[in-house]
Amino acid sequence: MVSSKNQKTLKVPNPVSVYFLPVSKINLLSIKKVPIVDQFLRSFPANSKIGIKVHFGEQGNRNYLRPEYVKMIVDLVKGYQLQPFLIETSTLYRGARQNRKSHIALAREHGFGPELIGAPILILDGERGEGFAEVKINLPYIKVAKVAKDLNQFDGLINLAHFKGHFVVGFGGVIKNIAMGLAAKGGKLAMHSQTKPSVKKEKCQKCETCLTVCPVNAIVISTDGAKINKHCIGCASCVEICPENAIKINWNETSPATQKKMAEYAWAILKNRKCLHFNYALKITPNCDCMNIAEMPIMPDIGLFISLDPVANDRAVFNLTKEKINELYPQLDPTILLDYAEEIGLGKNKYSLITI
Repeated sequence: MVSSKNQKTLKVPNPVSVYFLPVSKINLLSIKKVPIVDQFLRSFPANSKIGIKVHFGEQGNRNYLRPEYVKMIVDLVKGYQLQPFLIETSTLYRGARQNRKSHIALAREHGFGPELIGAPILILDGERGEGFAEVKINLPYIKVAKVAKDLNQFDGLINLAHFKGHFVVGFGGVIKNIAMGLAAKGGKLAMHSQTKPSVKKEKCQKCETCLTVCPVNAIVISTDGAKINKHCIGCASCVEICPENAIKINWNETSPATQKKMAEYAWAILKNRKCLHFNYALKITPNCDCMNIAEMPIMPDIGLFISLDPVANDRAVFNLTKEKINELYPQLDPTILLDYAEEIGLGKNKYSLITI
């Protein structure tokens, strides 16, 4: 398990406990009865800052975690005299969530405004995803991870994941919500691509806007347009700011490598940080909430899974959904993520499921 430096040490049982609440019991009173929830929240001094990782859903998507479930956790945190914040980062692809201003506007449109939920919204990686901090982990795929710059202000994290299918990994749960969700743009790029961004010459208008955001002067404007040279550090700041959408991401990483990079990024983000993981197996759709469409669920709602261990949590939900997930994506093997995550010390696949 990734270690923690914050306040009181949390004791993780072996085998790991994963607590299950059926759909009918997903309410504040039942969540309060989960022993690790009380243990986790009591481990922080009063007024500690707790970041609640939420996915606000892409524009056009209607399958994201409902705001009332998020408000439930905000109210829970406040009941322990702690300060909750809804936290997210910018997307790598272009869309409504690609920068802080439009991301917060969309979050409000989807019902996550502070006046409704009771907690401020913070986008942790700058105005356009350019704000990152480097975390040295020296793992096989990622040596230095680019994580959201403002992540360190929080004393602890609560990870609210909506479990669903995913066309690269097979499923998206608590590990993906932390790894992709709290990586800066450059971290997302590293997980999805084997190469740096490149320029579509036919679209480049040589406006030099990209030069204003590159932190290492890796972009040169010539008569042919912009070129990205060998000095590029892969922060991906230029992708969002280009007014012509001329800078492209090469989505060329394999599924097995992406899964292992995700595990390593989750390790980097959770390193020396306490986090409680909530996996909502509700409206289980074929694809991620990043899709700009509303999809029909592939199976009935199951409920909520809570654990201190992200691997055990994802494994517990996958074990109950793998028939449908494997049917959706027969070419993918999601166990690569879970087994590799255990191999690097992110958590355990063996768990004890406890129904509340």
